[in-house]
Amino acid sequence: MDLEHAWSGLPLLRDMETACAGPDSGKNYWEKAFYWEHRATAESLVGNHGTASVYGAKVTRHHPDGLPARVALPSSATATAALPYIVGRAARHRVVMVNERHLVSTDRLLTLALLRPLYGQGFRHLAVEALWRGQTGLNERGYPIRESGFYASDVVFAELLREAIALGYRVVPYEASQEQGQATDTLNDLQARDYWQARNLIAATLDLDPEAKVLVHSGLAHIEEAVSPGWWPMGHYFREETGLDPLTVDQTLLAERGTDDFEHGWRVDAESRGLIQDGPVVLLDGEGDLLQIEPDRVDIRVLNPRTQFVAGRPAWMGMGGRRRPVQVDTAECAEDACVVSAFDVRWGDRAVPYDRVETGTAAVNLYLPQDAEMELRGHRLDGTLVFRRLLTTPP
Repeated sequence: MDLEHAWSGLPLLRDMETACAGPDSGKNYWEKAFYWEHRATAESLVGNHGTASVYGAKVTRHHPDGLPARVALPSSATATAALPYIVGRAARHRVVMVNERHLVSTDRLLTLALLRPLYGQGFRHLAVEALWRGQTGLNERGYPIRESGFYASDVVFAELLREAIALGYRVVPYEASQEQGQATDTLNDLQARDYWQARNLIAATLDLDPEAKVLVHSGLAHIEEAVSPGWWPMGHYFREETGLDPLTVDQTLLAERGTDDFEHGWRVDAESRGLIQDGPVVLLDGEGDLLQIEPDRVDIRVLNPRTQFVAGRPAWMGMGGRRRPVQVDTAECAEDACVVSAFDVRWGDRAVPYDRVETGTAAVNLYLPQDAEMELRGHRLDGTLVFRRLLTTPP
């Protein structure tokens, strides 16, 4: 029985909910938040994005400082599509940094969409925080495997990596090693990690090619360019070390959070006014200039559309037209839930699939490429193989 699946920790996390985050658990906020974040991430890895959103919202709802003050969006605000706006701004930079929340898949879609237009501008490196630095062979193989990195086991993240390699990017890791991330006489744990992230990023790109143009996909606030008490983020260290001004793009502050009670006022107002439609946007003032929040920290704040579900699956799994829903037979899962995954038949057994979803029904929609030879695999949550069969997707 193979226990090293992307969802290996999920059964235990579900069993531990009362002990780790129940009302009588005795845990403080930070211990509960640690549980909620890991639970949300684990649920997202098996396609339970609605459930992931619920657990992610708990982190905000129960924060000891309370909910952030409601900030109204200026009445003159308008919106423009984020992708062409960022691409236009990127033409004046050699480094673009985009961040994500680790517990959702949607924050990987913007970087995926940026790959092709930025390649046209000469970007040739994709630096990814989520990759484990000890792993090799990703660029030669062309697709991630389970060992490539924990978050790389997400199906959208995997598509981001496959698309980058197919276009001609060199994908490089830059996360600090365990030894690098330890506090020193001059750096605390947070600073040490970000300092070495910046140094590793430089060593993997600019030190090898001083004229390199680099797209960076990072977690959370690591891209920030301004220092905070007790912490200097990776983006700041990178700028100080290289003299380059990265174009920093945040997707987290104005993100959806399960319910608008916990969302930034600008997002709530933008949605109510119909400023967010089918794709990511940035907000402009009445003169057409970018509306900014703490511009010393990041250059651009992006608002992504709210998730819409179709037959229980998020519509954004279409990944900008790369995937179409295909209904597959999962009769074996009707009485005992399975995790169903779809792989290209040319990949090895450890590859990250095109799609993966937990289901307890006799049929489910998978989002798959057209006219492709697939292998479907169904597993119980304990890793036991239930079925393995071939499927050719419609043209």
